[in-house]
Amino acid sequence: MIETPTITVIEGERFDGLMKETHRKVFNMAYRLAGNRADAEDLTQEAYFRAYRSFSDYEGDRPFENWIFRIVTRLFLDMLRSRRRRIKYVSYDTPLQGGLDDNLFFDKADESANPEERLVKETIGEDLQRALGALNPEQRILVALADIEGLPYKEIADMMGKPVGTVRSRLHRTHKTLRVKLERLRREKEIGGRSTIGFAR
Repeated sequence: MIETPTITVIEGERFDGLMKETHRKVFNMAYRLAGNRADAEDLTQEAYFRAYRSFSDYEGDRPFENWIFRIVTRLFLDMLRSRRRRIKYVSYDTPLQGGLDDNLFFDKADESANPEERLVKETIGEDLQRALGALNPEQRILVALADIEGLPYKEIADMMGKPVGTVRSRLHRTHKTLRVKLERLRREKEIGGRSTIGFAR
């Protein structure tokens, strides 16, 4: 049985106001982490649902925006862990098994960006979005929180459960990696080549 959230009418109105104020930033944050609109929408929706469910515990001692960013970050990491456990590699040319028609094949989804997706990408620059996508998840979180959202190291350390010194040193290394990837993208544009950036491990 799902437990119904119990918050007062005043709390509900306050939550609605905070959600309207922060929705765009939270969606953009989710997009920068996930790299695609569908996952960003799911992360945003689930983050607000969880925030609403536990809103009576929110004491307002820190900005609501930072609180919801923490929820989005945890959800993103949970999503990655879940996908790693159940991922399967399937050829698009392989017929679907167990069906009535052995001639039924996978159709590759249209992965071209829609107008909203393009708008989000252009907000932080296409090159930066591509370089972010080539970082590992922790690096992406660090850059999104520290550089794009401008959160203090202490807040990021609390979100990630790491000492401030660890966050600072990892962010420093991530900046070096990001600069290399952005420089590579710049050179590839100059020579008209296609990007060969790989995901960091």
